[in-house]
Amino acid sequence: MALFAFSSFPSTGNEQTVVYNSPQGDEKVASLTRIIGKLHEKVTDLEKQSITVQRQVNAVGKQVGQVQQAQAQPSVALPVLEPEEPQLNSETSSEDLEGSKVPLSQRSDISRENMVQKGSQADGKHSWTNPETKDTYMKMYNEYHRLRSGYDSCHGCRYLPALYKTYKFDSVFDAGCGTGFLVRELLKSGKEAYGVEAASLPLETYAKDLLDNNTVFIRPLHMTPFKDEYFDFILSTEVFEHVPMADVDRSIKELYRVAKPGAKAFVTIGMGTSRFDTKDGRKKSDVAGFDMSFKFHETVQTRRWWLDTFCALGWYEDFGAYKQIVNHMIKAGYPQNIPPRGWMPLVKGTPGSKSCANTCTVAEGRRAAIWCGAGRKGKIDTSTPISES
Repeated sequence: MALFAFSSFPSTGNEQTVVYNSPQGDEKVASLTRIIGKLHEKVTDLEKQSITVQRQVNAVGKQVGQVQQAQAQPSVALPVLEPEEPQLNSETSSEDLEGSKVPLSQRSDISRENMVQKGSQADGKHSWTNPETKDTYMKMYNEYHRLRSGYDSCHGCRYLPALYKTYKFDSVFDAGCGTGFLVRELLKSGKEAYGVEAASLPLETYAKDLLDNNTVFIRPLHMTPFKDEYFDFILSTEVFEHVPMADVDRSIKELYRVAKPGAKAFVTIGMGTSRFDTKDGRKKSDVAGFDMSFKFHETVQTRRWWLDTFCALGWYEDFGAYKQIVNHMIKAGYPQNIPPRGWMPLVKGTPGSKSCANTCTVAEGRRAAIWCGAGRKGKIDTSTPISES
């Protein structure tokens, strides 16, 4: 026997809830459930078809642009518009790449990972490159996404209208793409979009189609599979606070490696402790069994600490873009009295070409000590990242 409760939405506090006890309730619920299930299957199929068609349209548009550019210069031979044939990486088969133009690197990821691991294993630090801690992080973040994520979970989607008004870009890398929903939205807008996510559960559960067509990859930030200097734009929302300290510098250098010269980036970083990193928070959730020495917010630092780090590695603060994004967000309904410290628009330059002595511009009406905080002390790993060559 089923019970049905009907009320209007949104509530004004004056409505009355009417409860019906219907003998035919169970049959109606079962029928509606079947209909909803079929509709969900149709929506999923249409989304998959839409992504495939959009990628084909983007590829044709790029080819048309190349031909038009060549025709404008008669003395230059027309380009040969043939699919690239990237070397297979450890997670890609020849069947996966058939007919695709995924911008995969030619380097050996296996040898590269071994080179990165040498330091982290020796000092025993928590890191995605340390086999002794990598498995724990994978289990932690799979559970984290099981608790918090859904098909349409998308922290970055709210920024897209403001970003489209602030920047012009064609290719975009979603660094820490979660369930892949933001990548889907970027593809729908005609962008050439790819992503990586360290945790396997959100992509295998909600983005199997994007995994199958090599649009997203299960990899930590410092191990992306893409070519050098490929992307116009880097987008990373609420990710870097989760990156272990030992992996921060190498992850930022990896973003630098795959970005084109002069590329722009929009990075948002959480600056508080995760509720799952408190004893009470662990006890009241399904993550209670994880060692408290492992944090969900591994790197909680000040705005200036982060800007010091990005600056030393060739990513410079773009406060003009920050003001534009904030203004667009306010017009869209974002609270005027909360310009977030964790929003960091950046531009790629040459490491060392600008001084990093005053990396943090203070927002109007804010105190520097609170807005920026203390800078980063200690050595930043500015060694050249391993490229595809």
